[in-house]
Amino acid sequence: MIHTDPEAAAPLFHAQIAQARRILLLTHVNPDGDAVGSMLGAAHALRTIGKEPLCLLSSPPPSYCQRLPGAEWLQVFHPGDALPAADLTWMLDTATPRRVGPIADAYLPELFTRPLLITDHHVTNDGGGSLNLIDPRAASTADLLFRLLRAMQLPVGPEAATCLYLGLTTDTQSFQTSSTSPQTLRTAADMLVSGADLRAVITAVYFSIPESTMRLTALVLSDMRREGPLAWASVTLAHLAATGAGDEATDDTIMRMQRIDGVRVCALFKERDNATVKLSLRSTPDIDVSIIAQRLGGGGHTQAAGATLPMSLEEARAAVLPLLRASLG
Repeated sequence: MIHTDPEAAAPLFHAQIAQARRILLLTHVNPDGDAVGSMLGAAHALRTIGKEPLCLLSSPPPSYCQRLPGAEWLQVFHPGDALPAADLTWMLDTATPRRVGPIADAYLPELFTRPLLITDHHVTNDGGGSLNLIDPRAASTADLLFRLLRAMQLPVGPEAATCLYLGLTTDTQSFQTSSTSPQTLRTAADMLVSGADLRAVITAVYFSIPESTMRLTALVLSDMRREGPLAWASVTLAHLAATGAGDEATDDTIMRMQRIDGVRVCALFKERDNATVKLSLRSTPDIDVSIIAQRLGGGGHTQAAGATLPMSLEEARAAVLPLLRASLG
């Protein structure tokens, strides 16, 4: 069953959590601020009621998340690692178990041997859990989760609120996305009332950008291509090596591309050392790039989506650019 209202879902989620002692928290591969903020926000709330949350990631978190309270609880899975013993799995900010990455690749059947809770806001989520709270209208999973925790009457202290506020802030790009609503702003205010550290979040996200990230952005944008409302750029392994930039550095690149006057769709192709390309898509509200991402085996939001393509950069551009041109009519 899929619920969209945190108030309606709260008793069912509370009953499942009450029966568990060890709770495995999962999110999508290449986690962003919303994924990690939601995971740590849930972990703080669960700890206050005597539960043992296990925060397991398939890939390292963004560097700005290392400043969050509880960041030391984050464990990164490596091939060959055992799946932690748990009574319950709670998947956050993830449309499908497949998006969890290497953890699901190695242990997908095991994940379904215990109850699976899902809390998410992706429009591409069709509810694969035994209990699902999915609301594509929510501006972020952190927003939805905060309201769920409050409806379950779980304590949301300053540490949990700070983590969730980072998730909400980053996924709305500081309340710039079209998904931002009056409810979003009310939730943000409630997080601050709960003790969220606004200055710590702002400092971590906007005033702690590594120099290597800026150098990568400058290098990649110097070779950006544009056809009217369509813009695209490519990040090569050579770019990453030359700048020493980390995996999340390309988020800064595509954020700047989508702010170019007149651009309605932009794409960033990122070469990886496993012979794949990470595709990131952004658009204005009138164009749904999640449809394109789904066609390519990925997913995401209407205005922000992506996919992993098993091909070279040249092949990826040849496959994706015609689809983007068609989306522009």
